[in-house]
Amino acid sequence: MKKVIFYILFLMSAMTVSAQNVVIDGSTNKANALVRLFVYDDMLSCEMTEVCSTRSDNKGNFRLETDLPDITLARIAVNLESVDMLLNTRSSYKVKIEIPENNEDVSYFERQESVITMLDADDDGLYYQFTMTENIINEFILNNFNQLYRGRRVALLDSLDSDIERKLGTVNFDFVKDYIRYKKGVVMLALTGDGGKKVMNEYFLDNDILYSQPAYMDLFKETFTDYFLQRKFEPSEFMYAFASGYDNFVSYLKKDDFLANNDSLFELIFIWNLRRMYYENPNEKKIVNSYLDIMKSKTMVPRHKTIINDIQAGLNRLAYDTDAPFFSLRDAVGDVFKLSDHKDKMILLQFVSRVSQMSEYQFERLSELESRWQDTVEVVTIATNNSFEDYKTLFKEKGYNWTLLNLGDDILLWEKYQIKTCPEYVIIKTQNKIGMAPAPSPEQYLEYHIRRIYGYH
Repeated sequence: MKKVIFYILFLMSAMTVSAQNVVIDGSTNKANALVRLFVYDDMLSCEMTEVCSTRSDNKGNFRLETDLPDITLARIAVNLESVDMLLNTRSSYKVKIEIPENNEDVSYFERQESVITMLDADDDGLYYQFTMTENIINEFILNNFNQLYRGRRVALLDSLDSDIERKLGTVNFDFVKDYIRYKKGVVMLALTGDGGKKVMNEYFLDNDILYSQPAYMDLFKETFTDYFLQRKFEPSEFMYAFASGYDNFVSYLKKDDFLANNDSLFELIFIWNLRRMYYENPNEKKIVNSYLDIMKSKTMVPRHKTIINDIQAGLNRLAYDTDAPFFSLRDAVGDVFKLSDHKDKMILLQFVSRVSQMSEYQFERLSELESRWQDTVEVVTIATNNSFEDYKTLFKEKGYNWTLLNLGDDILLWEKYQIKTCPEYVIIKTQNKIGMAPAPSPEQYLEYHIRRIYGYH
C-alpha cells in the first residue's frame, strides 16, 4: 500500500514539475471587462483554445494564470478586442492594453487596433529578443527594398544576420532563430523567380515541420497555397482523379516527386489545399470534407488530426444549413426571446451598436423591406447594452414594430456570430439553420438573398 501511495505522489510531483506556470498581470482602459487568454492550436489553421479567463476590476486591472508546456503565441481578449503576445514557460509579465473607441460608421478595415505595451517581462529575455528581431527584420527590408526586390540581390540577406548580431547580440532561443530563418525564406521566395523550388528544397525538404512557428507557417502558406494548381497537374486529369476516390486522388498527386518523398509534408499540403478547394469549388464541398475525414483516420501524425479538426470547425462555422448559435435575450418590454421558439419562420438578425447616420439610414431601408415581407420573414434587431435605450427611443419615434432585443451581458454572442462591424446582418432559415452569414445590408441586395434562400428552405 505504501508503495502505491509513494508512486501516486511521485506522479503528482512529476506533473507539478512539468507544468509551466505563466502569470500575466495587466491593466486596460476597460473596467469590469471580460478578459480571456487563448493559445493558438497551430499557426496553420490559427484556431485557438481558451485556457483561462477573468474580469478586470473597476480600475481595469486583471491577472491571468495558466500552465504552458512550451513557448507559445497567445492572444489576450478584452471583451471582443484582442492583442497577441509571445509567452515563455515559467514566466511572468506585466502589460498594459489600450482598447480604442471605434465609431460604428468606420469599416472593419479602418478600425484602430488595440495596443499592448510590455511593462515588464520575466521570461529570460524571450519577449525582448523576439520583438527586437521583428523590428530589425522589418527595418532591414524597408531600408534595402530597392536592392532586394528590384535588384534581386538575394545575397544581401546574408547581411541580415550580421545586422541582428550587431544590434541584438547572441540569439538565445531556437524559436527566435527559426523565426529569423523563415522570415528570410519569405523574402527569398519573392526574389528567386523559380516557382518556389529553391525555397521548397532549402526550407521544407527534410526539415522538421514547425507547427507553432508563425514565420514557418507564413512561408508554408506562401509556398504551398494553390500548389495543386501551380504544379504539373493537368486540370482535367486533376479533377478526374479528385472525383475518382481518395486513394486514386492521393496516388495521382504523388506522381509529383516533391510530394512523393515527403509523407508528413504531403499530408499538410494536402490538408491546406483541400481547404482552398472547399471555398473555391462549392460543388465539391462534400468530397473535400470526406477526404479530410479519411486523412484524419489514416494519418499517423497527431498534430495533423488536430489541424484537420480545427480546419473543419472553421469550414463549418456559420456555414449554410448549420445550426445558428442559440441565444435567449430580453426585448423592449422585458419579455424573453429565445431563438429556439422561432423555428417556423425565416429570421433576419440585425446587430447594432450605437445609433449613427448609417444605422438610421439602414433602418429606413429595412423598414420598407419588412413591410413587404410581412409574415414571411421575422426581423430581429439585437442592440448592445449601452445603446439599447437609444434604440428603444428610435423604434418608438419611427414606429418600427419588429422585435428589439438587448444584448445585455451576452457579449460573446457577437463573437459566435462573428460580428466585425455594425450594423451587420445574418439570415436564419427555418429550423434555426444558417442561411447566410454575414448577409448584405438592406441597400446591398439583401432582399435578393432573402428571396433566394426562402426558395430553398
